[in-house]
Amino acid sequence: MKVRSGHIVFDRKVTWKQMLPVFRPMFLKFLEETQQMPEDPESLDVLLEENLRDLRRGRKPEGYNREGTMRLIFPLTDKRIEMYVYSRTRTTDVPRVVETLSRMLQKAKLKHTIEWDKLTLFQEKKAA
Repeated sequence: MKVRSGHIVFDRKVTWKQMLPVFRPMFLKFLEETQQMPEDPESLDVLLEENLRDLRRGRKPEGYNREGTMRLIFPLTDKRIEMYVYSRTRTTDVPRVVETLSRMLQKAKLKHTIEWDKLTLFQEKKAA
């Protein structure tokens, strides 16, 4: 399956703080799987700590929104907590990465569902 984005939508009962135990390994796995691991260990530590600080405060983390093959985004939503993996092109790597992260979240007992290609910007471009 080739998709541009894979969305992990959490159950309404899931909170940002509940993601704390799984965030570090999940974030590192994302960087490994997408071959975007920073060469400088200090910059990796800063990225991780910024995200973990937000989670500790019960806030949405930044994720990984840098130029690269894929991004890990936590969008602003009022309804529910969600995150998505996004690639500029349709690829089979997005489903592989999303499924890997999903398995980690399942082990951490964070209920969620997966949706594919739900970015409204691209849906509007398709329709035009």
